[in-house]
Amino acid sequence: MNDSRREQAEQSADPRIDLAVMRTELAWDRTLLSWLRTTIALIVAGTAFDKGAQWLHEARLTAGTAFVRNGHLVGLSLTAASIVLLTFVCWQYWKDARKLAAIRGSGARVPAALIACTLLIVLGTAVFFLLLSDTR
Repeated sequence: MNDSRREQAEQSADPRIDLAVMRTELAWDRTLLSWLRTTIALIVAGTAFDKGAQWLHEARLTAGTAFVRNGHLVGLSLTAASIVLLTFVCWQYWKDARKLAAIRGSGARVPAALIACTLLIVLGTAVFFLLLSDTR
């Protein structure tokens, strides 16, 4: 038996490697969930800022003290930035998970957090286009 096969056999027999990989996967899942939480907050903040600026502008129109609206652009920017950020984070997570699965010698699993992030990307994109198509 050559040295590389012996080393692979020792690694597969060592439970510490499996535990280390499991701890790493769980840490990455927690990190992905924190990015998910942050993205939800940014999408909600973007929507609230957009709708709040719209409400404020309409209130000032009725009072006769209207000024230029710029909240729409800020709301769209927050929503778009959060979608792009989460897309990049999910792509990086998946790339690293495949590397870790190769070390473990198994297929890469798709955790529920990655599915939730994908759904949030779809939802955030829908919110972005709803805000974009909002006629004032």
